[in-house]
This record gives sequence, C-alpha cells and structure tokens, in this order.
Amino acid sequence: MKKIYLAGIAILLSQLVFSQGSVTGTLVDADTKKPLYLSTITVYKAADTSIISYRLSDKEGSFKIPGLPLHTPLRALVTFSGYTVIRKDFTLTDNAPFNLDSLLLTPNSASLDEVLVISERPPMTIRKDTIEFNASAFKTLPNALVEDLLKKLPGVQVDKEGNITVNGKRVNRIMVDGKTFFGDDPKMATRNLPSNVIDKIQVTDDKEEMLRNGDDNVNNVGKVVNLTFKKGVKKGVFGKAYAGAGTEGRFEGGAIANTFRDTLQVSVLGYTNNLNRPGFSFSELMQTGGMQRNSDVNSNRNVSIWNNSGGGSGIKINDINFGGITEYGGVSTSSGIGVNINHSPNTKKSIFGQYFYGNVKVDADRDGYTEYNNADTVLRRTEDEDAAVIVNAHNIGLGAKLKPDSVTNIVAGINFMMGKTVDERNTLINSQHSVWGNLSDGNVGIDRTNISKNYSHYINLNKLSKNKKGRRFNLNHNFSWKGRDNESLTNSLINYKYPNSIDSSFNQLRTENIPTLNTSVSGNFSEPFTKRLSARVDARYEYEQLKNSINTFDYHNSVPEKNSTLSNVFTRTSNTASTSAGLEYRYKKLTITPRLRYQWQHFENKLASLNDAVIQELRTVLPELSIVYGKLNINYSKRVILPNYKYLIPVFDNTNPYIINNGNPDLLPAISHSVEVNMHAYDPKMSLNVWGWARAATSTNDVIQNIIQQNDGTQIILPVNAKRGKNISGNAGVNKENKFSQKFTMTSNIGFYYEYKENYFSYNSNLSKQFSNNLSLWGGVGFNWNDVFEWNNTVNYSFQKVKNSNTDIFKSYSTTDYEISSEQILRWPKHIIFENNVAYVRNNSFVAAPLREFVRWSAAVNITMLKNEAGVLRLGVYDLLRKMNNTSVDISQNMLRYSNSNVLGNYYMATFTYNLRPTGAKKKVGGQSLLLF
Repeated sequence: MKKIYLAGIAILLSQLVFSQGSVTGTLVDADTKKPLYLSTITVYKAADTSIISYRLSDKEGSFKIPGLPLHTPLRALVTFSGYTVIRKDFTLTDNAPFNLDSLLLTPNSASLDEVLVISERPPMTIRKDTIEFNASAFKTLPNALVEDLLKKLPGVQVDKEGNITVNGKRVNRIMVDGKTFFGDDPKMATRNLPSNVIDKIQVTDDKEEMLRNGDDNVNNVGKVVNLTFKKGVKKGVFGKAYAGAGTEGRFEGGAIANTFRDTLQVSVLGYTNNLNRPGFSFSELMQTGGMQRNSDVNSNRNVSIWNNSGGGSGIKINDINFGGITEYGGVSTSSGIGVNINHSPNTKKSIFGQYFYGNVKVDADRDGYTEYNNADTVLRRTEDEDAAVIVNAHNIGLGAKLKPDSVTNIVAGINFMMGKTVDERNTLINSQHSVWGNLSDGNVGIDRTNISKNYSHYINLNKLSKNKKGRRFNLNHNFSWKGRDNESLTNSLINYKYPNSIDSSFNQLRTENIPTLNTSVSGNFSEPFTKRLSARVDARYEYEQLKNSINTFDYHNSVPEKNSTLSNVFTRTSNTASTSAGLEYRYKKLTITPRLRYQWQHFENKLASLNDAVIQELRTVLPELSIVYGKLNINYSKRVILPNYKYLIPVFDNTNPYIINNGNPDLLPAISHSVEVNMHAYDPKMSLNVWGWARAATSTNDVIQNIIQQNDGTQIILPVNAKRGKNISGNAGVNKENKFSQKFTMTSNIGFYYEYKENYFSYNSNLSKQFSNNLSLWGGVGFNWNDVFEWNNTVNYSFQKVKNSNTDIFKSYSTTDYEISSEQILRWPKHIIFENNVAYVRNNSFVAAPLREFVRWSAAVNITMLKNEAGVLRLGVYDLLRKMNNTSVDISQNMLRYSNSNVLGNYYMATFTYNLRPTGAKKKVGGQSLLLF
C-alpha cells in the first residue's frame, strides 16, 4: 500500500512538472534600443482573459514565465508606463520554451488606463516612483480583508501583528484615494476594510518623511500605500460587533463601526475583556492622535510593550496603561471606548481628531528569587508577591495636514493624556546567606498612586523652492508639559536575624510632584551649488525645566511627621543650542555628507537643601558623516548624553526597605561615538528581500550602579560614573516569497540579532568589567493553498552569557531558551474554519520541569452563517494541556533573577461576531488576527 501511495505522488508530481511550458523574451525601447527594466509581462487565457501568471523584466530587459498550460490558447500582454501596449497570442504544444525574441516598445504619452480594457489590466505596473497593483488580479476569498489582499502582492509582507513592509521597508500609513484616513494607522484600514471594495493598490516612498528629514535619501524613509476604491463604495457603514463567554469566568465583547461620506470618515469602537489583550494597538495610540510625531522629538518619551510566553500583550505610554497585561504579568481585565474622525475636504487639507478611554484591572501573583554571588558566598532573596492594579487613562488628539501650494506642507497637532494608576501589592520576602544562614523575614506592603497629565503640541513646516530644484527649508516647533503626582505608602514588618535579632516596623508616606516643561525650535536649509554639490545648514534650540518636590512622612501612632532628611526639592533647568553645517556630494549612486555641529549646553541643578546651584556648561564640537552607496548607508556621530534627573537627587528612597536608592548630583554627562551601517536589497524577480544593520559605539562617563550589600540583606544603591564602555550589535534577515502559482504560495525567513557589551559595575566596592553576549536566531516557513489551507511554522532561539573580569569574586552566568510553534488553518468544508496552534517552549535555566518546558496548545472551530456569511460563531479552547506558565530569567552583573507569575490558564470560549460590510463584503476568519481591531 505504501508503494502504491508513493507511486501516486510521483505520478502527480510528474504531471505537474511535465505538463507545463514557458515563454521567454526581451523588451527593448524602439528608439534608444536600451532594455526596459521592470516592465510587466502578463499571460492570460485568451478565451476569458483570466490571469495565469506574470513576471517583471530584469535589468537586461529579459523575462521568463514558467508554469504555463499546454494546448491552451494564451495571450501575452506587455505593458510599461509611457509606452505602447503589445499583445501576442500563442499556444504551447510541448515543454520547450516559446521565445518571443526582442519586442520593441514605442514611447506613447497615453496612459495605460486609456488603452487597456479593465479585464486586461496587468497585475502590476511601475509608474516612475509608484508601484501599482490591480486588486482584481490577486484572488482572495469572498470574506477576505485588505490585509489578506496585501499578503498576496509581490514584495509585500504582513506579520502576525499586522505590520506591513514593502520591499523590506515599513509602511508608515494607509491612504484612501490620496486622502488621509484612519488617522494614519495602517491596521485600522487593513483589518477592517474588505478586499473586494478595492480597485488599485499604489505604493510610493513617504515624501512627507523625506521632507522632515531634509534630504532626498529614499533609503531612510518608509512607504505609503494608497487604496483606490471602486465606485460607490465610500457611502456606507461597515464594522462588527462581538460577544463571548467562557469557562473560568472569561469574557469578551466589543464593537466597531465606520462610516464614509467621500471626504468624512468616522470610527467608533468599544471593548471589554479579561483575556490579557489591549483594546487598541500601539500604532493606533501613537499615530492616530499625532502622538508619534510628539514622541519622536521628545527624548523623555517612555513606551513599554509586553508580549510574554503566557500569550498576553500590553501597552504603556508615559506611565499610562492602555490595556492588556502589565509589566508584572498576571491576569488583566481591560475595557475602553474610542472615537476617531478624519475629514479631508480636498487634496490640500486633512483634519483629524480622536479620543480614547481605557480601564485596566490587574490581578497578579508572582513568586521568584534573586541571587547575588560574591566570591564563595551567595545571597538569595526570595519573594512571593500579590498585586492589584487599577488604571484609568484618557487620550485626546487633534491635528491637521495643510498644503497651501504645490511646494509647501504644514503638519500640526495637539495631544492631551491623563491617567491614574492605583497599585497595591504585598510581598513576603526572605533573605538567605550561604554562610550566615537566614538573614531576615519580611512582610512589605506598598500602595502606590500615580496621577499623570501630559500636554503636547507640534508644528512642522516644509517648503521647497519653485525655481531651484534641491533648495528647501524646514521649520519645526515642539512643546510638551508633563505633570506627575506620585504617592507611595509603605507598611512593613521585618524580622532581622543577622547580625542581631531585631524586629523593625516601618510606616512611611513618600510623595513626589514632578512638573516638566520641554520646548524646542529647529530648522534646516539646503542650497544646491551644482548638480552634484549642495550645502545644508541646521540650527536647534531646546529648553527644559524640571522640578521634583519630594516629601517623606513617618507615621507614629497614626500621626504623620515630616522626615526632613528624606525630603528635598530638586530643580533642573537646561538650555541647549546647536548649529551645524555640511556639504553633500553626489556622484551616481554615491552620496557623501560630512557635517560639523557646534553644541552649547547650560545646565543648572538646584537643591533646596544647598545654598548654591550646581552649574555645568559644555561647548562641544560634534562631527558627523553620512555615506550612501545605493542601498548601503553608513553613519558616524558623536553625542553628549545627560544623566537621568532621578540619578541626580541625593535623597534616599527607602520605599522598598530592602532596596534603598540614592542620587548623585556630581554625575557627569556621557560622551558617545557611534558608527551605524544599514542596507537592504530586494530582487523583484525572485521576490527576495535581504536586510541588515550593524552598530558599534563607545562611551565615556557611563552611569553605573554602585551596590553596597549590607550584612542584614538590604542594599544601598548609588549611581556613579564609570570608565569607557563598548557596545557592538547587529541584526540581519532574509525573506523569500515563492509564488508557484496563483493558488500556492510559500514564504520563508531567517534572521539573527547579536549584541556584545562591555561595561563596569561595582559591588561592595569591588569594581568589575562585565562582558555580555546576547544572541537571537529565528526562522520560519509558511504555506498557503488558495486561502483554503495555511500552515505557518516558526523557530526562535536565544542565548545570553555574562562574564566578569574579576573572576575571583564574580562568577559567570548563561541562559538558553527557545520556542518552536506551528499554526494550521483549514477553511473547508464551506462555512467551517478550523484553527490549531501548538508551541513548545523551553528555558534551560530552570531546574523544575514544569517551569523549564511546556507545550502551549490552543484550537478553535469557526462557523460562518447568515446572509453573506455576516455571522461567525467561534468555539475555542486555550491551553488545552493545562501546561502554560509565564516565566523569565534575567542575568546582569553578579545577579541572577528568576520569576514566575500567574497566567490565564485553561478555558473554553464561545464568541459570536456579526460583520456589517458594504457591498455585501465578508470578513475573513481564522488565524491570529481574528478578533483584533
């Protein structure tokens, strides 16, 4: 039976191989006789003009289209923007290539749309700097989304989070008929618009980003995707609503509605779930309200995104959590509402506004331990922590894009965020010494309340010259104000057993009021001298004012008494001005730009407890060099980096009595030198994308932590400047797309990340140089058969090792972990979609088998129903084997930290989704993107 089965496969493969033919040829300009690069050659069935395959010509103008059927009348259509269209009918009778020889294309000013009927439009056309895809040429399921359509386009890749790249470059935004929609967030379009309402997909370089950069280097900018709709689509309402319930008290619900009125787009959404998922994506929060532009120029931005082995994710911006898990793990209940409005009355004006509200409740249970090695002794601190966290956050944004004339662009926006976090946690702590035994037992309760208010605005003006190509002027202004009020109430009872047995009761309230103001004005001017040589002048001024008022109160018999020793007021005022000048020389593919920057910095640090302020003034010459050759970029820069203000305040923070931090007002700024190299190459003929970057940097006056370990197990930490540090890192990957036919696609990728660091640390006055190596490897392969069956497989491996120069005192640590995952999606029979996702996770650092390795298995079946499959019932199971855990291992200096927190665990879930789509379109179901906004 086995032999019969193998023989059948062999016969099938032989039929596939030997029943196909190919066509070849060369495309030449009829006037210049030069080859035409990136022309489109499409082969149709002559009877019904259905597309069989297509290719692009290479740099020699040649092409070859394999996999064509024999004994079938075919038609080859050759198209190239600005040239006449060529049609050739032929029939293949054997497996020998059919050679069209040299085809001469004559220049023609008529557009392709004028000379082609709709059924003959090629799948792909190159129009100067624009790649245009014909949506109808790429078949998708009736219920597919724009995201599914993009996955089928050559050179376009969409990852599981919905991030899009074209030819290896990120997509910055999606536009509709040339107008800004969805607040520039690509996912709002790709995961909500049905594919069958799209007429064309046009891809261009992001010219707005190029203007902001102040140069013409297309290697440094992303892509913009423009969707053109079929007639009559932009007058309707589409969206979805869903609700689900499961075992273990799990639930989810939400709705999103969008309406189009040609120039007006309104989106409203709401959600709630206790499945460790945020309701809004990071790009929605950062881009929709213009927050991305604010944060790009504000060095104080604080953004955290979590994805853990337990399957959860979360987002935190400027200390405001917008849903999902927190950095402490646990189980989160997230709720929120949002509204987004975009109005584009014409091509010269686009206005947007948005509002988000999010609420997060976290129940976290974490246990673990931290080890500190010192010569032949080990200090272990074991912790068992329970936490309850409640977060409320509001975000309001308004903005506009204006184009007064053909050479002027103005972008402006304002944003306001307000949030409150209440964090209550109780921790049982035990400290053990390998020689002295049990040092202490403690019960520490810390209740924190944080109130944040952040306002910011920006305005960017870009103006080109009408009379002289290359002459441009950019002017930018940014302003931000942040107000933070923190309260930390500590109640602890610690039984110290060494060196003396003492019971210590500790009740303290610590408050901080931290207003921060930051504003800047910058501009640059470029002037071309010749076709190859131009000059650029930049100027920037930045002002920052920060005040941190710390007040500490000790409670005696429930009466607060101010502790002046642990209270102070710190004020920092900084003025920074810089100007630079440089030349840009261009020759063919080579561009060299040397620049010299002069920077003046004046800092004034003031403590209320001291009579005189600490004043620092720096005058620095900072050289810069940029070299571009084709797709290769090389950059050198020198920077002056200020220490974080928290490190400068000489007030003990004993909120956690086991770890006491202090500041050092004598810290010096760090000086860094860095060289960066990045490149990417894309072969459209092979659908092969290769990318990579590398960075090497040295720095002096790095800030390190001087740790003093006391005999009772507590630590006192003081930041100090260290000697020279070094960092070398690199990241590279290869992505390959094989479209064997219009139905069968294979994608594959491999890549790595490596980082080597040298820096110092001090432990009990023992200085050691630390050498750390971090290596991550990944690979994946995916198969898609006509959107009926998908099979995606990934492998991730990481290795970390820390070695110290002072080997007599500090030993080395290393960790290894990897994950192997496989996802299968079957859309058969009709109205039934099966999902299966299995992952094997292993971390060799854990001794206990349940923590060292586990299998994460989830599965679901989706049933489509109602007219146009508008309804979807999903029956799913999560953590089928009940093996899930959320563990982590951190190694640094002489420290090894293990952590394990509670997870969602096993549950069964039933969710019903109703999709409202214009023109009867339906939503694709199945896979990672099922219920994501």
